[in-house]
Amino acid sequence: MKKVTIIGGGGTAIFMATYLTLQGHQITVCDEEWHGAKLRAVQEAGNGVDLIGNCGTGHAVIHKITFDVASSLADAEVVLVSAMAKRHDAITDWIAPHLKDGQVVCFSAGNCASITLKKKLGGKKVIVGEMQGNIGPCRLVAPTTVTCAFPYAEKPVAAFPAKDNDALVAGLSPVYPCHAVKNVFQTTLSSPNVAIHLAGTLLNTSKMETMNDFRLYQDGMSPSVAEVISVVEDEREKVMDQMGYARTRAVGQIYALLEYPKHPEVAQFRVLAGPTKGVHDRYVVEDAYAGNSLLASIAKNFGIETPVVNALITLASVLNKEDFYASGLTLENLGLAGKSVEEINDYLETGELK
Repeated sequence: MKKVTIIGGGGTAIFMATYLTLQGHQITVCDEEWHGAKLRAVQEAGNGVDLIGNCGTGHAVIHKITFDVASSLADAEVVLVSAMAKRHDAITDWIAPHLKDGQVVCFSAGNCASITLKKKLGGKKVIVGEMQGNIGPCRLVAPTTVTCAFPYAEKPVAAFPAKDNDALVAGLSPVYPCHAVKNVFQTTLSSPNVAIHLAGTLLNTSKMETMNDFRLYQDGMSPSVAEVISVVEDEREKVMDQMGYARTRAVGQIYALLEYPKHPEVAQFRVLAGPTKGVHDRYVVEDAYAGNSLLASIAKNFGIETPVVNALITLASVLNKEDFYASGLTLENLGLAGKSVEEINDYLETGELK
């Protein structure tokens, strides 16, 4: 049994807490008061949550739900952070003063938040890293019921700095089996969300705004949408090759969604609800701000053409009246613009910018 604190109050955090409680771990969940409505609903039910779906079933009683960050982190061995990328700066400010030597912190999904947190820890010997994408396609389907469409699969992870990869895997594996990849740029860029979310959502704007119960993977997938997602992956592959990172492709899953009789294994994934907030949903806001902007900025740095990715970021920015590239996760904002591949990867490996 591990003592695990989950920072976050949304559906993914509650799913994590439920799943890990059923796995025998002692779980504390904590978020800021303003984001605590869903956690308070669970508290009112005696901390009990039901898990359904392909990741298992059962009733879990979460050990502790609190809004006191100091107490939540006091004896945690592993800290999992589940929050949108645009919250990462505030959350790292909130938790950094209370983290202690020997703790392991992992973001799901990371979007390079480990870089942000590490800078705020001073000399503390805290292992910081992140997962490739989210922990799984999960939803809060009722105030005290969560589901996940797929069984848990071993997650790629990376630490910042990547020289701590072995320590991250050792600390995290008793909670979530995982294996290391090169660095946090690779985990961020390899997320399936980078390829799927912006293209899939923006090409379905009219459906999202006119349907009462829009479900992207059931109502929004078509051969044309899959083709755009495939082109985004082609553009991503050019950047991954430039950086020396292993390639990943998610579009095969999209084609599987279109072949209903042949792929019963994606049936629960197909009917996941959302996006629920249209063009303002995290499927647009988070992925334009984080993974896609990082992808576009690396391409720009090395003269790689990514016209479709650039167009999707532009559309997302227009629809939200916010310049996601200017404010987002880019080489410019990380202080890495103009650096070579070797300089960037060395920084991600050592944590030192030379």
